[in-house]
Amino acid sequence: MIALAVGSVVAFGSAAYAAEAETGYVGVKTGWSHVETPSRRTAPGVHHNSNNGWNYGIYGGYNFTSFLGLEAGYSYLGNFSNKGNYDGKKLGKYNLHGAELAAILAVPFNDTDDLFFKVGGLIANNHDKAFNHTETRAAPLVGIGTRIAFGDFITRLEYNYAHKVTDGKYGYQPDLSTLNVGLEWKFGGAAPAPVVVPEAPKSVVVSKNISLDSEALFGFNSSKLSADGKQSVASVSKEINDNNLKDVRIEVEGHTDRIGSEQYNLELSKKRARAVVEEFIADGVDPSTITAEGYGKSRPVTGDKCNGIKNRKALVECLAPDRRVEVKFTGVEEHVETK
Repeated sequence: MIALAVGSVVAFGSAAYAAEAETGYVGVKTGWSHVETPSRRTAPGVHHNSNNGWNYGIYGGYNFTSFLGLEAGYSYLGNFSNKGNYDGKKLGKYNLHGAELAAILAVPFNDTDDLFFKVGGLIANNHDKAFNHTETRAAPLVGIGTRIAFGDFITRLEYNYAHKVTDGKYGYQPDLSTLNVGLEWKFGGAAPAPVVVPEAPKSVVVSKNISLDSEALFGFNSSKLSADGKQSVASVSKEINDNNLKDVRIEVEGHTDRIGSEQYNLELSKKRARAVVEEFIADGVDPSTITAEGYGKSRPVTGDKCNGIKNRKALVECLAPDRRVEVKFTGVEEHVETK
């Protein structure tokens, strides 16, 4: 039985055991007891008269892990009797009681029920009425049983066997078998792991306005992007794509300075805005999210700063901020937090 217990625990070592780790328990039990003495351990003329009885007891234990625990208990083990004579005494009734200590090795059926094995010892006290004396003997103890859990309460059915529960000084040395039912209460246990509950996504509106220098994007009076211009647009495309936004809206606006005719500047601003859009699309930006418009010289940013400048070269330099392509993009960014 010991070999079976150890072998079963090793075989099921990776399973989820029914006994909960780091829990204690207390219980009560009652049942049937039986003593049996082989003839080689019985004095001549001594025989069993009544070898069945009732038992009851209390016990408690602690589960170190889900499959290993330690249990102790104390029980009244039954009232029995012999017939015959020994050492000048007419034999009769004797009763057994004692304390036990055992390791509990568990193997699960499922998450709440298990099969367990018990390996330990019994300190048995035998009071013989014929000799009016009590003897004490340590006996090896093994057992097998099952437990069924109902929340913090557990029912159990177990069979125990103890070898040579008396020392034989009264002419008999029986083995003891018990069959018990029990009810126990479990307490303690490790704190449950916190439950991670995802919160609903929090929406944040992202809005940005980027102004690109037309002279850095295009050649003089040109709407064709230069190599440096393509790199500038690519950096904006990357920023838009990396934000992983939802409901993206991108507005590309072309602007010129006030030098030249209104019609010419309007057409040039539209062409430049369209060139930036086409580069965005080439960089992987969804075309359905983009709109383009040219405003010519109608929306300067220099105000009256350059008024009064007569020198053309100086005026062109002063009006440089007006020559631009503005990229305005908005979108919704979702943040998922846990608690």
